[in-house]
Amino acid sequence: MYKSNKLHGLSEKEVKESREKYGENSLTKKKRKGFVRSFLESFGDPIIKVLLTALAINTIFLFNSADWFESVGIATAILLATLISTISEYGNEAAFEKLQEEASRINSRVQRKNGLVQIPMSEIVVGDLVLLQSGDKVPADGIIIQGQVDVDQSSLNGESKEAKKTAPENGEFIANVRGPRACT
Repeated sequence: MYKSNKLHGLSEKEVKESREKYGENSLTKKKRKGFVRSFLESFGDPIIKVLLTALAINTIFLFNSADWFESVGIATAILLATLISTISEYGNEAAFEKLQEEASRINSRVQRKNGLVQIPMSEIVVGDLVLLQSGDKVPADGIIIQGQVDVDQSSLNGESKEAKKTAPENGEFIANVRGPRACT
């Protein structure tokens, strides 16, 4: 449990301690699969398995007759489908990585002991006081300590209506810290 009622912000020492204890405010990056590995994994798709079975059956019967056009057609369909699927998936992964990189460059205004500073989202730590204005992206999980804000949560829960978030009446705020993306 993290309890705070300080409005002056964290000192450099407190920032360092918080970062060591809770980690960075960033998503864990998965190692990207190679193109060949993704291509081979595409053969696990149920439709591709059905086509492979049809190809195997057709190949068995190919020895009884000389009609090899169907077998070549099925094999071509399998290769094209897996290749297109792999290219699409690979491109989507690259686009997602680019979006994550762009999001990490967004700066947030944070009250620290030495004043108001602008820092990248990844440098926000548990205990930081983040100042939000209209149009700002919420950089981490947190607790409102003063004022109110309408938050677009559609990317999280699909709701198109904005959610109203307000500070508690008594001025005391207590948060259960659940991990590196939490901050106050």
